[in-house]
Amino acid sequence: MSNAGWQKDKEKLEQILGRDEFTAYARGENRNVVLEWLEKMWNKLFELFPDISVPPGTPKVLAYTLVAALLLLVAGAIVWLVRNIVVMRRAGRRHSFLGSEELGNSSAMLMRKARDCAADGDYREAVRHAFLAQLLLMHERDWIRAEKWKTNLEYVDELSERKPAAVAAFTRAARLFEGVYYGGDEAGEREYVHMTELLAPYWT
Repeated sequence: MSNAGWQKDKEKLEQILGRDEFTAYARGENRNVVLEWLEKMWNKLFELFPDISVPPGTPKVLAYTLVAALLLLVAGAIVWLVRNIVVMRRAGRRHSFLGSEELGNSSAMLMRKARDCAADGDYREAVRHAFLAQLLLMHERDWIRAEKWKTNLEYVDELSERKPAAVAAFTRAARLFEGVYYGGDEAGEREYVHMTELLAPYWT
């Protein structure tokens, strides 16, 4: 085929692709359905208030803003979820009791140690002893069987079977203990008070 023939076929093809049905399809590929829907929603909302003067393009700006806010919210939720998963996985590899002698104490003795540590300003140990006191209290009530080698996740499994109502508070207390004692989180009076508040219902 001659060059003139190729050029003629090329021009014909360009004419076909330039028709409305093809250009509309090409434009449709670049459409953002979500943004278009949000823009229409804002337009309908503004139509309900005809006395309000809205600059041109405002619905589109609001649509982009809302999408950006939703993306930030999702990103924040993902960060929070990942952080909690990491903390719980770390908790699964660490034991709460540091020595067998601690298991020989009673829950009341460890709670007194927690108060003494708090009075001395050693809130890191106060948080730890308060948490261990809770473990021994649950052991004394036969909700769990406290062992030096067990992890907090294993205690959660035991509570799920024997005392499901205590799982939520214990999980929060375990997360606080892990963060303070192993995760480098701040250990102050507020953390100690929060720990005692989580455990208070089980000491009555």
